[in-house]
Amino acid sequence: MEIAILSGLAGLLIVVHVLLPDPLRSQLVFTYGEPSVVTAWTAAILHDTGSHLASSVTWYAIVMAMTYALATTWRHRRPFWIAVVGCLVLTPPVTKLVDYWLLKLQWNLVADATTARGFSGVVSAFGGLLYVSLARTATVWYGYDAGVVTTGTIVLGALSALTVTSAVLSPSVAIVLCPIVTVAIGIGIVSNRSQFREWRAWVVSERDNLLLIGGGSAVVVGLLSQLFQVELDASGRFVSVIAHGTGFTTGMVVMVLVLLLESVSR
Repeated sequence: MEIAILSGLAGLLIVVHVLLPDPLRSQLVFTYGEPSVVTAWTAAILHDTGSHLASSVTWYAIVMAMTYALATTWRHRRPFWIAVVGCLVLTPPVTKLVDYWLLKLQWNLVADATTARGFSGVVSAFGGLLYVSLARTATVWYGYDAGVVTTGTIVLGALSALTVTSAVLSPSVAIVLCPIVTVAIGIGIVSNRSQFREWRAWVVSERDNLLLIGGGSAVVVGLLSQLFQVELDASGRFVSVIAHGTGFTTGMVVMVLVLLLESVSR
């Protein structure tokens, strides 16, 4: 039932793209000259091309599958579902509000007739949800230090990936980051070489959990490396870096608040 619900959201995006008449579609997109709360939500389920839709659905499936896999290891899955609903409700208007305030009011980079649509902002929010979920899971399983290492590794991995996939960061950043990470790993190996056998046995015993955390971390790194693109994509559209960053932050905040409220309620 849970998987069917999550899959149904992707099915809804596909059905809307295929069956929604063009006159109605034009009324549901977010227009910077006539912003509204209603179109801020409705624009999130609209896509201008098949490749745009395919990208959103593919990343949604990958991110949500990994997040749900993590949630199944929790004692209670209620925080996961509350966070998912929170992201779906809050992300569209928040991303459009920030976009409108910056692009239109502050920088005047868009015309009144410019429109915005797409589910990528919500997918970004689910990425933020996954990021916090990884930190929470690693901390619960292995302690606070493991949670810090997990989140820090994801940040370093994402920054390194962006130096290759995007013009947001210069390759010189990777030249600085990679040696730092390599030296840190080397120091850790040398200082703990007497514990190799114990580590090996521990890794074998925790293989499934470590693969889950590692897989989730790889998904977040891969997602972030694609979200922050400043070049034109294959269809000639600029990828909305601001909306993606806002969505990712919104997902993180929603998940943190849900976990805090869950902790207080207990």
